[in-house]
Amino acid sequence: MKKTFMIAVLAVMLVPHYADGQTRFGIGVRGGIVADYDNPEFSLPHKLDIDQLTVVGGHVQFGGFPTFTLELAVESRTHTEKMTFLGAKTSAEVQDLMIAANLKYLFRIPVITPYIGGGIASHNLNYEYNSAVEWPNPEGAIHIPDDGSRFGVHGIAGVALGFAASPIELFIEGRIGRIEGDEESAKYKAVYGGVTLRLL
Repeated sequence: MKKTFMIAVLAVMLVPHYADGQTRFGIGVRGGIVADYDNPEFSLPHKLDIDQLTVVGGHVQFGGFPTFTLELAVESRTHTEKMTFLGAKTSAEVQDLMIAANLKYLFRIPVITPYIGGGIASHNLNYEYNSAVEWPNPEGAIHIPDDGSRFGVHGIAGVALGFAASPIELFIEGRIGRIEGDEESAKYKAVYGGVTLRLL
Protein backbone atom coordinates (compact mmCIF):
# COMPACT_ATOMS: atom_id res chain seq x y z
CA MET A 1 0.00 0.00 0.00
CA LYS A 2 2.82 2.36 0.97
CA LYS A 3 4.69 1.52 -2.24
CA THR A 4 1.61 2.24 -4.36
CA PHE A 5 1.15 5.60 -2.61
CA MET A 6 4.77 6.59 -3.28
CA ILE A 7 4.43 5.72 -6.99
CA ALA A 8 1.27 7.82 -7.23
CA VAL A 9 2.95 10.82 -5.57
CA LEU A 10 5.98 10.46 -7.86
CA ALA A 11 3.75 10.37 -10.93
CA VAL A 12 1.96 13.56 -9.86
CA MET A 13 5.32 15.29 -9.35
CA LEU A 14 6.76 14.14 -12.68
CA VAL A 15 3.86 15.00 -14.98
CA PRO A 16 4.21 18.79 -14.57
CA HIS A 17 7.97 18.43 -14.96
CA TYR A 18 7.67 16.62 -18.30
CA ALA A 19 4.98 19.03 -19.41
CA ASP A 20 7.25 22.06 -19.04
CA GLY A 21 8.39 23.31 -22.42
CA GLN A 22 5.76 21.33 -24.33
CA THR A 23 2.70 22.67 -26.11
CA ARG A 24 -0.21 22.27 -23.71
CA PHE A 25 -2.93 23.90 -25.78
CA GLY A 26 -3.17 25.10 -29.36
CA ILE A 27 -5.71 25.95 -32.03
CA GLY A 28 -5.29 25.89 -35.79
CA VAL A 29 -6.66 25.62 -39.29
CA ARG A 30 -6.06 23.12 -42.06
CA GLY A 31 -6.79 22.47 -45.70
CA GLY A 32 -6.12 19.81 -48.28
CA ILE A 33 -7.64 17.21 -50.54
CA VAL A 34 -9.13 13.77 -50.14
CA ALA A 35 -7.83 11.68 -53.04
CA ASP A 36 -8.68 8.18 -54.21
CA TYR A 37 -12.13 8.48 -52.61
CA ASP A 38 -13.69 5.10 -53.31
CA ASN A 39 -17.24 4.50 -52.10
CA PRO A 40 -18.67 1.28 -53.59
CA GLU A 41 -22.16 2.30 -52.45
CA PHE A 42 -22.08 5.59 -54.39
CA SER A 43 -22.21 5.05 -58.16
CA LEU A 44 -23.03 7.64 -60.82
CA PRO A 45 -23.71 7.75 -64.56
CA HIS A 46 -20.88 7.27 -67.05
CA LYS A 47 -18.32 10.12 -67.09
CA LEU A 48 -19.67 11.51 -63.82
CA ASP A 49 -17.47 10.43 -60.93
CA ILE A 50 -16.42 11.87 -57.58
CA ASP A 51 -13.04 10.61 -56.40
CA GLN A 52 -11.66 13.78 -54.79
CA LEU A 53 -12.97 16.09 -52.06
CA THR A 54 -11.76 19.54 -51.02
CA VAL A 55 -11.04 19.85 -47.29
CA VAL A 56 -11.12 22.88 -44.97
CA GLY A 57 -11.27 22.70 -41.21
CA GLY A 58 -9.92 23.55 -37.80
CA HIS A 59 -8.50 21.76 -34.78
CA VAL A 60 -7.71 22.04 -31.09
CA GLN A 61 -4.65 20.32 -29.61
CA PHE A 62 -4.07 19.26 -26.01
CA GLY A 63 -0.43 18.50 -25.26
CA GLY A 64 1.70 18.69 -22.16
CA PHE A 65 2.99 15.13 -22.53
CA PRO A 66 6.50 14.26 -23.70
CA THR A 67 5.49 12.22 -26.74
CA PHE A 68 1.71 12.39 -27.20
CA THR A 69 -0.76 14.99 -28.42
CA LEU A 70 -4.55 14.68 -28.38
CA GLU A 71 -6.28 16.52 -31.21
CA LEU A 72 -9.95 17.28 -31.82
CA ALA A 73 -10.73 18.33 -35.40
CA VAL A 74 -13.71 19.40 -37.48
CA GLU A 75 -13.45 19.23 -41.27
CA SER A 76 -15.77 20.05 -44.14
CA ARG A 77 -15.15 17.85 -47.18
CA THR A 78 -17.07 18.65 -50.34
CA HIS A 79 -17.04 18.19 -54.09
CA THR A 80 -19.52 18.86 -56.89
CA GLU A 81 -19.29 17.24 -60.31
CA LYS A 82 -21.30 18.43 -63.32
CA MET A 83 -21.72 17.43 -66.94
CA THR A 84 -23.93 18.38 -69.89
CA PHE A 85 -25.25 15.83 -72.40
CA LEU A 86 -27.21 17.06 -75.43
CA GLY A 87 -28.00 20.27 -73.57
CA ALA A 88 -29.26 18.45 -70.46
CA LYS A 89 -27.40 18.96 -67.18
CA THR A 90 -26.55 16.35 -64.58
CA SER A 91 -24.84 17.10 -61.26
CA ALA A 92 -23.80 15.22 -58.14
CA GLU A 93 -22.41 16.46 -54.83
CA VAL A 94 -20.90 14.88 -51.74
CA GLN A 95 -20.73 16.72 -48.41
CA ASP A 96 -18.90 15.17 -45.47
CA LEU A 97 -18.78 17.00 -42.15
CA MET A 98 -16.19 15.07 -40.17
CA ILE A 99 -15.68 15.34 -36.40
CA ALA A 100 -12.56 13.47 -35.32
CA ALA A 101 -10.47 12.65 -32.26
CA ASN A 102 -6.82 11.91 -33.06
CA LEU A 103 -3.92 10.69 -30.94
CA LYS A 104 -0.44 11.45 -32.28
CA TYR A 105 2.88 9.97 -31.16
CA LEU A 106 5.65 12.57 -31.53
CA PHE A 107 9.31 11.91 -32.37
CA ARG A 108 10.73 15.10 -30.88
CA ILE A 109 13.92 16.40 -32.47
CA PRO A 110 15.02 20.04 -32.80
CA VAL A 111 12.81 22.16 -35.08
CA ILE A 112 11.21 19.23 -36.94
CA THR A 113 8.81 16.81 -35.24
CA PRO A 114 7.77 13.72 -37.22
CA TYR A 115 4.68 11.94 -35.90
CA ILE A 116 2.40 8.99 -36.46
CA GLY A 117 -1.00 8.24 -35.03
CA GLY A 118 -4.59 7.40 -35.64
CA GLY A 119 -8.10 8.45 -34.86
CA ILE A 120 -11.80 7.82 -34.93
CA ALA A 121 -14.41 10.01 -36.56
CA SER A 122 -18.07 10.68 -37.15
CA HIS A 123 -18.74 11.37 -40.84
CA ASN A 124 -22.00 13.24 -41.37
CA LEU A 125 -22.66 12.53 -45.05
CA ASN A 126 -25.03 14.26 -47.45
CA TYR A 127 -25.49 13.27 -51.09
CA GLU A 128 -27.23 15.24 -53.83
CA TYR A 129 -28.00 14.06 -57.35
CA ASN A 130 -29.94 16.00 -59.99
CA SER A 131 -30.38 15.07 -63.63
CA ALA A 132 -32.54 16.28 -66.50
CA VAL A 133 -31.78 12.99 -68.25
CA GLU A 134 -33.25 9.61 -67.37
CA TRP A 135 -30.04 7.61 -67.53
CA PRO A 136 -30.18 3.86 -68.16
CA ASN A 137 -29.76 2.10 -64.84
CA PRO A 138 -29.12 -1.59 -65.45
CA GLU A 139 -28.86 -3.61 -62.24
CA GLY A 140 -28.67 -0.51 -60.07
CA ALA A 141 -25.62 0.98 -61.81
CA ILE A 142 -26.69 4.38 -60.45
CA HIS A 143 -26.99 4.32 -56.67
CA ILE A 144 -27.16 7.27 -54.26
CA PRO A 145 -26.76 6.32 -50.56
CA ASP A 146 -29.03 7.70 -47.87
CA ASP A 147 -27.79 10.69 -45.91
CA GLY A 148 -26.61 9.95 -42.40
CA SER A 149 -23.80 9.66 -39.89
CA ARG A 150 -21.14 6.99 -40.36
CA PHE A 151 -18.28 5.79 -38.17
CA GLY A 152 -14.75 6.05 -39.53
CA VAL A 153 -11.18 5.19 -38.57
CA HIS A 154 -7.92 6.51 -40.00
CA GLY A 155 -4.15 6.36 -39.70
CA ILE A 156 -1.94 9.45 -39.74
CA ALA A 157 1.70 10.24 -40.56
CA GLY A 158 3.15 13.71 -40.79
CA VAL A 159 5.75 16.24 -39.78
CA ALA A 160 5.48 19.51 -37.84
CA LEU A 161 7.86 22.45 -38.07
CA GLY A 162 8.14 24.84 -35.14
CA PHE A 163 10.58 27.19 -33.44
CA ALA A 164 11.01 27.74 -29.70
CA ALA A 165 10.71 31.52 -29.98
CA SER A 166 7.54 31.41 -32.08
CA PRO A 167 4.02 30.26 -31.16
CA ILE A 168 3.41 29.23 -34.79
CA GLU A 169 3.77 25.61 -35.86
CA LEU A 170 3.37 24.43 -39.46
CA PHE A 171 2.49 20.87 -40.39
CA ILE A 172 1.85 18.59 -43.32
CA GLU A 173 0.38 15.11 -42.98
CA GLY A 174 -1.02 12.19 -44.90
CA ARG A 175 -3.96 10.06 -43.93
CA ILE A 176 -5.48 6.73 -44.93
CA GLY A 177 -9.05 6.12 -43.79
CA ARG A 178 -12.12 3.96 -43.95
CA ILE A 179 -15.78 4.95 -43.52
CA GLU A 180 -18.38 2.34 -42.67
CA GLY A 181 -21.32 1.81 -45.03
CA ASP A 182 -24.48 -0.27 -45.00
CA GLU A 183 -22.77 -3.16 -46.77
CA GLU A 184 -19.34 -1.95 -47.95
CA SER A 185 -16.89 0.58 -46.54
CA ALA A 186 -15.61 3.65 -48.34
CA LYS A 187 -11.83 4.12 -48.50
CA TYR A 188 -9.78 7.25 -49.04
CA LYS A 189 -6.35 8.85 -48.89
CA ALA A 190 -5.81 12.47 -47.91
CA VAL A 191 -3.05 15.09 -47.79
CA TYR A 192 -3.29 18.08 -45.43
CA GLY A 193 -1.35 21.19 -44.62
CA GLY A 194 -2.02 23.65 -41.85
CA VAL A 195 -0.88 25.88 -39.04
CA THR A 196 -1.27 25.63 -35.26
CA LEU A 197 -1.07 28.58 -32.87
CA ARG A 198 0.42 27.40 -29.58
CA LEU A 199 -1.33 29.32 -26.81
CA LEU A 200 0.21 27.58 -23.78
